[in-house]
Amino acid sequence: MCSLRMGGCYMTTAVLGWFIAGICFTAFIILWFWVSYREIYVKRCSLDAISEQVTMHRKLFMQERGGAYDASAQNVLSNKLLAYGKTEEEYNAMLKKPLHCIPAYIFGFRPTGKVDKL
Repeated sequence: MCSLRMGGCYMTTAVLGWFIAGICFTAFIILWFWVSYREIYVKRCSLDAISEQVTMHRKLFMQERGGAYDASAQNVLSNKLLAYGKTEEEYNAMLKKPLHCIPAYIFGFRPTGKVDKL
């Protein structure tokens, strides 16, 4: 059996192989969590931005109620609500994917159900 002399103790090729495998496994886990976090964070930021837009358009609709631009404000608000619903479905579906469910849970991303609350 081949061995290398390191600091007074012997390191066999099996130990060296396990060490390299451990480093590769750790790098894989770190990359997996990093990529998942990045994708989920981008989708979450998009969801938050659309939520702010819905809130803003709802306030504008309330101001325009009965005015000259009532129908236009209602149309813009309904389009924003549809976009929010679609983005929310995509976000919740992303959290259920096997690639993202474990990192999402660890990083604190939770499914949303705000469509009724808005």
